[in-house]
Amino acid sequence: MEVIRTATMTGTTCKHKRSGSSSSSGSSSSASSRHENSPSLSAQTENTSNLIATTKAFGGQNEIEKKTKEANVAENNARLYESRYNEVNGKYNQALADRKKFEDQVKELTLENDRLRRQLDDLRKQLEAETLARVDLENQNQSLREELAFKDQVHSQELTETRSRRQIEISEIDGRLSRQYEAKLQQSLQELRDQYESQMRVNREEIEQLYDNEIQNLKAAVSRAAQGSAHATEEVRLMRTKIDGLNGKLQDLETTNSGLNACIRELENLLDTEKQSHNQYIASLEAELQRMRDEMAHQLQEYQDLMDIKVSLDLEIAAYDKLLCGEERRLNIESPGGPGTDSGISSSNGTHLSASGGSRSGRVTPSNRRSATPGISGSTAVKRRRTVIDESEDRTLSEYSVNAGAKGDLEIIEADVEGRFIKLHNKGTEEISLTGWQLTRIAGDEELAFKFSRGSKVLGGASVTIWSVDAGTAHDPPNNLVMKKKWPVANSMRSVLANADKEDVTSYDRVRANVSSHVSRHRSSGTPSTGFTLGSGAGSTGVRSLFSLLF
Repeated sequence: MEVIRTATMTGTTCKHKRSGSSSSSGSSSSASSRHENSPSLSAQTENTSNLIATTKAFGGQNEIEKKTKEANVAENNARLYESRYNEVNGKYNQALADRKKFEDQVKELTLENDRLRRQLDDLRKQLEAETLARVDLENQNQSLREELAFKDQVHSQELTETRSRRQIEISEIDGRLSRQYEAKLQQSLQELRDQYESQMRVNREEIEQLYDNEIQNLKAAVSRAAQGSAHATEEVRLMRTKIDGLNGKLQDLETTNSGLNACIRELENLLDTEKQSHNQYIASLEAELQRMRDEMAHQLQEYQDLMDIKVSLDLEIAAYDKLLCGEERRLNIESPGGPGTDSGISSSNGTHLSASGGSRSGRVTPSNRRSATPGISGSTAVKRRRTVIDESEDRTLSEYSVNAGAKGDLEIIEADVEGRFIKLHNKGTEEISLTGWQLTRIAGDEELAFKFSRGSKVLGGASVTIWSVDAGTAHDPPNNLVMKKKWPVANSMRSVLANADKEDVTSYDRVRANVSSHVSRHRSSGTPSTGFTLGSGAGSTGVRSLFSLLF
């Protein structure tokens, strides 16, 4: 709007100039009419160019605003897609956590099942051992019975032999002695029989009691083993049912995981496509903006050339006007424009112009400069002004003090001041595993820890760089690792690397100190001043407006 207002003021000024020029040339001769047609044609050309430039500039600005709005909409869509991606990624991580939890439960149930199986095998072995002990006791009982029967048979044979011998002896001795002997023999035999029967009865009772105790113990062990086996079988059945349910849930989770992975891939592809199209669109907008800037610069240069031509034509008109006024004074001819024409001319916008060096375009020549009329004197008067400039500058320098230490081959060799990265270096020749290690940055009141994942390592003589999320570096293990956050930054920063046992291995301290200085200097310069200036007229205002619009 400022450009349109400037162009309108310029056109109005040109119209007033044409009317003033026509009124002045009405009283001159036919020789001056040829020169008055030339300013009118120049003013028309200038007005047309100004309107074209203004229209193009206004249209370009609208198109730039439209493109900017479209770029903002595309950026909002990109943020929406990014938020959706983060939400899906969170669901995926939750599914992975649930899957890991179920896998841990399956492992625990498998271990419990193995323990129960081992317990069942032990009970079976114990049952077999008890069965073997029972068989051994039965065999011992049988052997004892057979031994007892054998002893009875031997004893019977001995009794038979003794009886036969006694009968022979009895037949040889007296009947009285034989009766006494038989009585004593019968008594001895009865005593022996009673003794053997009591011994056999005691042995039989002991064996039966021992056998009954063993049978009772074996029955109790068998019942306990049967109960334990039944309980173990029930637990195994329940565990199998639970494992089948967990396997079903695991399959469902794997199916869901595969679906989520497919959705993530589709969203990543869509996001990449949107980013690529957005980048192409931004590149086209930048190219269009650069083209518009180049076109505006070209139009501005053309406008400046036309302004130069206009200024030169105004100066030429002023020179011819001065000649005409001199001729009128010499010939004593009064101008139809009224008295006071020979001393000065008043323009339509109320600004007084000097006839000796003024301009018809409404510019004012300051009184402290000389005016020069090109084409009359053939020279330009120059006046220098001396300017004293007092310059002062406050400078603040930031100095960093670094203190690093390491207990082993791994050390922190660099930590970026802006928090972009932290670099580790293995000065040894052997590989160092970083599984379970933790890198901590303490900056002021903020603290951020980065834990290395399983399988992270540093080769001998190699380096590992841990980048912030906004560093713009791709994740390329094992040399380049990108974290999900940004390293904190402060005047005092400390980076500590701890191993899996929480022992500090290396540290890196960086402290910033500000040093202020004040510098002042004086400088004088001389600036030449020409005979005319581009004052605060419409031409300079239009140029400033176009420059502010462009830059």
